[in-house]
Amino acid sequence: MSVIKLSGVEKKYGEKVVFSGVNLEVPAGAFAVLRGESGAGKSTLLDLIAGLEQPTAGRIEVDGQDVWKMTPKARVEFYRHAIGIIFQGSYLQPQLTLRENIALPGVFAGTIPAERKAQVERLAGLLGITENLDFLPKEVSGGQAERACIARALLLNPKVILADEPTNNLDDRNAQIVLKILDVVRQKLGVTVVIASHGAEVLGLATQLVTVAQGKVESKPTERKLTTSEQDERSPVAK
Repeated sequence: MSVIKLSGVEKKYGEKVVFSGVNLEVPAGAFAVLRGESGAGKSTLLDLIAGLEQPTAGRIEVDGQDVWKMTPKARVEFYRHAIGIIFQGSYLQPQLTLRENIALPGVFAGTIPAERKAQVERLAGLLGITENLDFLPKEVSGGQAERACIARALLLNPKVILADEPTNNLDDRNAQIVLKILDVVRQKLGVTVVIASHGAEVLGLATQLVTVAQGKVESKPTERKLTTSEQDERSPVAK
């Protein structure tokens, strides 16, 4: 079953055509990697899937819902729970602790404080940052901040995680750790991961490769399959 489906999608800014005739399906549980040169439109494609940009033409379905047929209020509420977003550069509110940053989506969604607190603690434990929760972003490492971003994206139990170059500001070791954490989270929590990345290290984790070039999008599955036991053995989470 496809959790994301784009049909005949076009995106234009004035006279500039970014995409034309895009058809794309991402199966539930996939680790889909978007590849393409800078400026090819990877971030725009993620924004279209995330509902941050409206297509000029075509249809976008997320979890079986035609999102642009919803009312604006219904669409905001749907996306709040259906998709978690990890932005470039570990973007966290600098004046808030990691605990407060992770909890923000729940605050905006009006979730019960006790449930929100428990979810923050659960995700922090899963991602190995429990001891860092009461520090500000500037007081932790880049890798720990990126884990907090992943936890924040997972707070409302989304079906899909969208990540736009999440390892850009990390060294090689932390980049590898963060990517493997995303894959472990995918398998343990059953979310679908769609990630835009230039790095070659992400290719080994991909179950689907999506190439973005010259206004077109092409997709193909990979042969990569890992059993749960193999993934658990290689898991960097909570270490």
